[in-house]
Amino acid sequence: MENKEERRRTCEIPGVRYVFAFSAFLGFCAMYTLRNNINVAIIAMVNSTAVYNNSEENNTSEECSAWPPPTDAVNSTKSVDKDGEFIWSSEMQGVILGAFYYGYCISQIPGGRLAEIFSGKWVFGISTLITAFLSLLTPLATHYGVEYLIAIRALEGLAQGVTSPAINYMVGQWSPDSEKGLINTLVHAGVNIGTLLAMLLVGYLCESDLFEGWPSAFYIPGFIGCSWFILWCLLVTDSPKNHPFITSKEQNYISSNQRMRLKAETPPFPWRKIFSSVPFWTIVICKTCQDWAFYTLMTDLPTFFSTILHFPLEENGFFSSLPHVLQTVVGLIVAAIADFIIRRKIASVGVVRKVCNSISGFGCALGLVGVCFAGCDVVLNKLLFFLSVMVGGFCYSGHILSFLDMAPEFAGTLMGIGNTISNLTGFLAPLVVGVLTDGNNTLHQWRIVFGITSSLLTFASIVFIFFSSSEKQDWVEDNASEVISSVPKMQARERRKYSPLN
Repeated sequence: MENKEERRRTCEIPGVRYVFAFSAFLGFCAMYTLRNNINVAIIAMVNSTAVYNNSEENNTSEECSAWPPPTDAVNSTKSVDKDGEFIWSSEMQGVILGAFYYGYCISQIPGGRLAEIFSGKWVFGISTLITAFLSLLTPLATHYGVEYLIAIRALEGLAQGVTSPAINYMVGQWSPDSEKGLINTLVHAGVNIGTLLAMLLVGYLCESDLFEGWPSAFYIPGFIGCSWFILWCLLVTDSPKNHPFITSKEQNYISSNQRMRLKAETPPFPWRKIFSSVPFWTIVICKTCQDWAFYTLMTDLPTFFSTILHFPLEENGFFSSLPHVLQTVVGLIVAAIADFIIRRKIASVGVVRKVCNSISGFGCALGLVGVCFAGCDVVLNKLLFFLSVMVGGFCYSGHILSFLDMAPEFAGTLMGIGNTISNLTGFLAPLVVGVLTDGNNTLHQWRIVFGITSSLLTFASIVFIFFSSSEKQDWVEDNASEVISSVPKMQARERRKYSPLN
């Protein structure tokens, strides 16, 4: 009888919790379009002819001069006419691309605590609205001076830094344990789709005459972000208990299938125990190394395609974004399979997390090693980059869920701490790439970039295998901590009464 009840609870029809997941997915789409629009737009903003003429003597024979842009004389003239108006060196471009993360790292921990204490909904929503408004100001700031552009990007990062910790906490509130992987992956699929929109949409907008080209790459995403905020306000609440349209059946299903504490008040955060926890630091190390790879590929891949393989702008946007779509598909499929394996107890949560994380880390590392030997082979480079990014979809069922496994009550703050450290790579990676390739945009320099990234991924994957844990940690709460799924059904009303509140 108990097995039948357990099976029934793991096969509930999707309901309001997936309205939350889809709304959060759209939010991440908007946010990552706002975050990544400059990665492609900067190609149209910079007068690359002037920049690289100044450093022509540093070019080496390894550069892919055998693969010129497939344009005729007419198109070539058009390309010159569309060359950007700003003369920024590769190093300065690295500073601009990384400026977002100056602010992004600062607000991570406050974002987690604000979501846990006050409201995950409003922390997530208002921060996205502010980012959208700042995007609308970007063209004006850019024409005033590069220092104003850097300041705007840093402020966008400061506003958006609270979003990941806030949504991580909300996923813990809205997700039954049997669907945690799928809902979390669906929410974070917006990261890749938003990156896709940024690459494709921005490439098209920069080539168009709308708002005189590249400024539209900031105006259109800004309008999209403001529109999404209205939708978020209407459809989402902080927790299932507060939603006006959720059924009591779905609410009971969610609360009876969670490992959450049964106290209404926000518990004190165990800072000392967390900072002495080996599994916690294992996740931070893994997250930092994987974020280095993520930001290197997301931020600098368009530059590699443009300066080394000579892709036209629209083709650059397409091939820079397509791998992220494939990663989303892989992530959703793997999440469904991983949840099934855990639900049927075919393997433990820890084993599933380690296997998925290893495939993600080692797979991407091998792909980047292949790129180092691919030379100027355009087709092989495309294939290897596709595989490197696509296999990253496994990480959504790997280390990304570990904070929710270890301490669902503190998932927001833990994500904030982890992101504060790992997102330092958001400006360090573009800065390092800028220094390595400044005046030397050659295959040799890019091999160093991809070699460093591959080494970090390998190191992180090995550390995660030996030191990670998916067990709920004893420092979350001692004897007072109780697993909700083990509470008798007769106490359902008490469960609802003491469900955590945002």
